[in-house]
Amino acid sequence: MKILSTLAVVLVTAFAIDAAQQPPAPPKTTVIHAGHLIAEPGKPATINQSILIQDGKITAIKDGFVPGDTVINLEDSWVMPGLIDMHTHVTGVLDLTQPIEPLFIHAYTGRPAQIVLDMLPRVKTLLLNGFTSIRNLGDPSSTVYDLRDAINRGYVTGPRIFACEPQIAVDGGDYDASKWGLRRDLEQYVTSRGMCSGVVECTKVVRTEINRGADVIKLRQSYAPAFNAKIEMIESEDEIKAIINTAHKLDRRVAVHVVGTPAFLHMVIADGADTIEHGPLDDDSIALMKQRGTAYTPTLLAGKLIDYRYADGVAGVGKAYRAGVPIIFGTDLGIFGPERSHEEFALLVAAGVPPDQVIRAATLNAAIALGRGDSLGSIAPGKLADIIAMKVDPITHIDQLGETGKVTFVMKEGQVFTSKP
Repeated sequence: MKILSTLAVVLVTAFAIDAAQQPPAPPKTTVIHAGHLIAEPGKPATINQSILIQDGKITAIKDGFVPGDTVINLEDSWVMPGLIDMHTHVTGVLDLTQPIEPLFIHAYTGRPAQIVLDMLPRVKTLLLNGFTSIRNLGDPSSTVYDLRDAINRGYVTGPRIFACEPQIAVDGGDYDASKWGLRRDLEQYVTSRGMCSGVVECTKVVRTEINRGADVIKLRQSYAPAFNAKIEMIESEDEIKAIINTAHKLDRRVAVHVVGTPAFLHMVIADGADTIEHGPLDDDSIALMKQRGTAYTPTLLAGKLIDYRYADGVAGVGKAYRAGVPIIFGTDLGIFGPERSHEEFALLVAAGVPPDQVIRAATLNAAIALGRGDSLGSIAPGKLADIIAMKVDPITHIDQLGETGKVTFVMKEGQVFTSKP
């Protein structure tokens, strides 16, 4: 029995050694057969291409239709990179016919579990409509970091989220708790943790928020200049510099919400803002953004719906594009629901941005503005396999891009989420 036991040990050991010496099985290859491929928006489409994918990444693009372990037939479709919405607020959707104060108060004081549950259909709709990534620029409920992490772990279906929860703003601005008309002893319950005054506090809130999990920092300009033409801004340049410089030191980009006042615009652009949100832009701001490479997120649909200097916004988009300012796609979802996000594409075209460049604004330009141009925004070897498809040419049917039911195929990081006949 001892001899048999020893022999068994020797055999098991030999098998283990042999197995360890065997080369690992090659990873499975998924191949997409693309009838029309817009690999880099802004450049001409190619026909009859194969996209090879392994472990969630694109490994090669080959002419013709080649075999693979799994073949996805999109020979009758236009295939392009996943869309990126650079300005969302998925926490809630406002009813613009109702007073805004109760809605914001609810965002701070509502039940977090209910807020998260309300978000789930929104983020799923966004993904199925072709938005494989979003940048969420503000969440009073402080739940979006957890939602982002749940999506990353595969617990929830939704786009990849780059998020910040509070908007960094100085005391006395429109996010100051005293603005909501509550008793003073209740203001603590609707106070944003992003409020600050002075260099020390503004430095601290940025450090703290990044430690909490912020992927991006949003600086919010007070709306005071929009209501009083004699006020240029309430923020000091030292506060602005403290916010932007601290974020950059900690490898975070800064999106700046503006109300279109030139003095503030010029200051934040000169001080290093990475993206300007909303606008409108004046000519000097456009020239400075071109010089510094600052990107612009116009959010035209939101401006149209709230009727804030919409004509000025449209004019500024056209001027900025013609001047060479990078235009990036962002909707300000939260003013409306995800079923309307696609409307931004047609509005940008109407403002003077060619359709192929509007698609680039929602793909490669957006990825570069995120600091993720090496992994997102185009279909190329080494990048994540974020790929969508439509049955019609998105350049000639730009109004259908991102519309519910029009995107027939969605892949995020190699995983297929929808494929409609």
